[in-house]
Amino acid sequence: MDSRHPRLPPRRPTLIHRGSPKRFCLCTERNVLDENGKVRKWTYGVKDTSKQNKSVLLVGETGTGKTTLINSMVNYLLGVKFEDEIWYEITEEAVRDQSESQTSEITMYEVFHVQSPISLTIIDTPGYGDTRGLDKDLEVAENLATLFQSNDGVREVDAVCFVIQASKNRLSDRQHYIFSSVLSLFGKDIVNNIVFLITHADGMEPKNVLGAINKARIPCRRDKSGQPVYFLFNNRQAEGRQNERRYLRAQRDAFEDSVEEMKTFLETLDEKNRSSLELTSDVLIERIQFEAYICNLQLRVQEMEQKKAEKLQIQEAMVQNKEKIEECKNFTIQFKKSVKIKVPIESASWKNRKATTCTVCEENCHEFGCWWVSDPSKCEVMKDGFCTVCTGKCHHSKHVKENKKYIVKNSTIKIDFDNLIKEYEKAEEKSKMFSGLNDRLDQDLQDIEDQRSILLFNAYRKIKHLSQIALKPDSALTLQHLDFFIPRVKEAGKETWVRELEEMKRNSEAEEANKDALSYLQAGLAKLDLFFSGQ
Repeated sequence: MDSRHPRLPPRRPTLIHRGSPKRFCLCTERNVLDENGKVRKWTYGVKDTSKQNKSVLLVGETGTGKTTLINSMVNYLLGVKFEDEIWYEITEEAVRDQSESQTSEITMYEVFHVQSPISLTIIDTPGYGDTRGLDKDLEVAENLATLFQSNDGVREVDAVCFVIQASKNRLSDRQHYIFSSVLSLFGKDIVNNIVFLITHADGMEPKNVLGAINKARIPCRRDKSGQPVYFLFNNRQAEGRQNERRYLRAQRDAFEDSVEEMKTFLETLDEKNRSSLELTSDVLIERIQFEAYICNLQLRVQEMEQKKAEKLQIQEAMVQNKEKIEECKNFTIQFKKSVKIKVPIESASWKNRKATTCTVCEENCHEFGCWWVSDPSKCEVMKDGFCTVCTGKCHHSKHVKENKKYIVKNSTIKIDFDNLIKEYEKAEEKSKMFSGLNDRLDQDLQDIEDQRSILLFNAYRKIKHLSQIALKPDSALTLQHLDFFIPRVKEAGKETWVRELEEMKRNSEAEEANKDALSYLQAGLAKLDLFFSGQ
């Protein structure tokens, strides 16, 4: 455990409800795995390395009953029976305002019970698609990346479980986005670890849900008949016991059915099917670097357009004052000059309030989601001590991590022509000033074009690599980036690249699930734009 990270105070076991069943909150040792307290580890019991550990990751929309499912897993491990009239909870449901229904923290629960033959690690991702929208959804994915890369985090997983309510007969745009976001984090080798936990089930075959899963073509483990592997839970184990015999009998049956299903689920988590998250970590790094290239490329495009406008204004002033230039007379010109400045970062998300920037190249090397390390040398865009994004591929020591970033801004200036010559041209012969200044302006544009070409190549290489290793290379966010990236590739004359990227985009958007996910993402981004514009 890194001593720099805050340590949450332990709690004593607490009786939280005196009814039948009595409900207790388990005593857990609590730690956090990042500097911001957004990735947490809660441990119940003492670790026993002689026991087999099973690791499961739970993902679901807000309101699916994921919390009850987590507590059901814990009660199964503790051997709780219906007649015990006791229910244990490891989760902590804080009372929240409806407008803030969920946090973005990820909690890893470790459960070690002396009498259980196995131990269990449950990774709980907060409900995607909550009332605060896209900004929180993006944070959840970033927190997962932290957990997979933390020294005290998770290195392998037995099951990635999507939690869905039994009543669902179609997946909403939001759910398509959830699945797209999560699947895009993993390597291809995780596909047979993906299963579905269906909540609020009545014990019958969930035909509607299976139809929705198949229609969305979600990659997952399938049984011999080709159907997605799923497990049914009724989510009523913690409800107060009824006095009437018929209701009590129904509650007992529901409780025991869920216990039997939990037993079946855990028994299917065979050690030989366990997946390392090594390839998944590679996918995460590749995605982060791809998005960093895209962000830097956007700045280069903006800089190029402003430099072109600057050149035209200077050339126009030179033509208008050609006689004065030939007579070596000084004069004043006014134009909009492109300048690069550092400004404070303004973001609604704490995840985007710091960036890794290069002080030599004056570039934003990792602008968005650069939050979980304070040392630039440990930033995801660094490789073997050097930056993979900035033009000069500079050493990490030339970079800073702070709440500022570079922007390109037009500034209207007035300047004497003699001073302009000193700034742009060092030619001694006055007769060469006109052509020499033009050459220097052209060289400035060429330098930016060269930088843009390097970024184009690196971004293209990343997206090609992702198509080879990622379980879902065509995530909604990637498709959104392609809308910007493909026109830039066309401008560079890379026809083969354009064909490949357009085919990828065309094939992805032909799938209804991808279209729905992209629709949700674009709507969310539009809301964020309105937020930042103050409208």
